[in-house]
Amino acid sequence: MNDKLEKWRKKIDFVDEKILALLAKRMSIVSKIGKLKKKQKVSALDKSRWEQVLKSSLKKGETLGLSKDLIKALFSLIHKYSIKTQKEAI
Repeated sequence: MNDKLEKWRKKIDFVDEKILALLAKRMSIVSKIGKLKKKQKVSALDKSRWEQVLKSSLKKGETLGLSKDLIKALFSLIHKYSIKTQKEAI
């Protein structure tokens, strides 16, 4: 039992590392977008874009068998920090 559990936990650790690396890459892109928006004097929040991202993510998540609540919570948190990062971009 313990060996099997450890194997699964290692797989989770591996996936978590990939998630973090992708999240870091996303936030780097967000920072670049923030700099561009500041230069162009555009608001960090683009409500229509946010709605599009959430709708698309919910649809993709559903096809992958993920809970709508999980997708909403996850992407809302990512969006919150993306807006913060864009506002802080220099």
